Amino acid sequence: MLIESLRTVVKAKKFAPVIFIFGEEEFMVDEAYHAITGAVAESGIDEFNRDVIDGDEASPEHIVQLASAFPMMSERRFLAVKRFDKVVSGRRTKNIEQSPLGRYFLNPSPSTILLLTVSEQRAVADELKGIAALIGNPKQQDKAKSKISKLKFPYNLLLQHADWIEFPKLYERELPSWITTRMKERGRDISPEACEYIIAQVGSSLRDIANEIEKIITFVQDKKKITAADVTNLVGASRVYNVFELQKAVGERNLAKSLDIVQNMLRYDKQELLIISMLTRFFTVLWKLLDSSRLSTNHYDLAKTLGVSSFFIPEYLAVLQRYKPHEIENAFLALHAADVRIKSSSADTLILLQQMLIAIIGE
Repeated sequence: MLIESLRTVVKAKKFAPVIFIFGEEEFMVDEAYHAITGAVAESGIDEFNRDVIDGDEASPEHIVQLASAFPMMSERRFLAVKRFDKVVSGRRTKNIEQSPLGRYFLNPSPSTILLLTVSEQRAVADELKGIAALIGNPKQQDKAKSKISKLKFPYNLLLQHADWIEFPKLYERELPSWITTRMKERGRDISPEACEYIIAQVGSSLRDIANEIEKIITFVQDKKKITAADVTNLVGASRVYNVFELQKAVGERNLAKSLDIVQNMLRYDKQELLIISMLTRFFTVLWKLLDSSRLSTNHYDLAKTLGVSSFFIPEYLAVLQRYKPHEIENAFLALHAADVRIKSSSADTLILLQQMLIAIIGE
């Protein structure tokens, strides 16, 4: 059975005999693993009835033996198998009845909670990728059933007889929403600008973003509303000289202000790659908006198409009035040229960025 809300399961502490967690987002798999093991400990299953083993050091027979053991002076016991794919790698069976794992998955011990996770292994990821989205779509039920039926042992049995949850790879457009949700879970609100800055600063790794969120919460202490200024202050940039102010100045075609901001940003830190990355993303959104704005004027629809917050749509639309399509193309060329020269030459970075801005905005 697909677990639609891990939070609900963990809060209720009602676990199925077999739980299988997997997905491309390794950080989310790790978090789910720790959430379940933590809830199991809180439920009263003591350490004498909790075992954790690694798939590299286990056999199917050993797993079944441990999972079938009776708990010691407790109603249930817990067994976690990390990197379960290592156990079954290369093992294929057509006769499930002759397989220890097959027999166990069909008839698991009611007194054991067996938790299985897989490592970052491409073969497994490709085989299981997207299965949750198919099952969650009423129009894709036949396709979902067909995909499950074609899965190799033991994943076919696990998806049919165990409780399971998939953590698919998040697209970049989904990251602001993920940050907002995570902040809300910590009792904080965060502005769209602050979300964008976090992504620009640390990249798309959820583990890195989560670490940044923890640093921000520690930095702001009891403050409930987190703004871009909070984030920029944490990384050492000022409220006046940061990449968002630069983006705004470029959008306004204010060359003098843009040059001033870049010069001051480089005083704080080596932010040249952040500047190029953020401006490239800025012009990419503008380029997509050229076509999208002809099809719809609804800000929420445009935001969904572009993968940005609706908060920024008016600003982007205003910028489109100042930049013609061929000027946006020229901006991409200037950004690429600056990126190549910064990475491959010993020329002064500030001069290269200044030349880039002149090429984009014009004198």
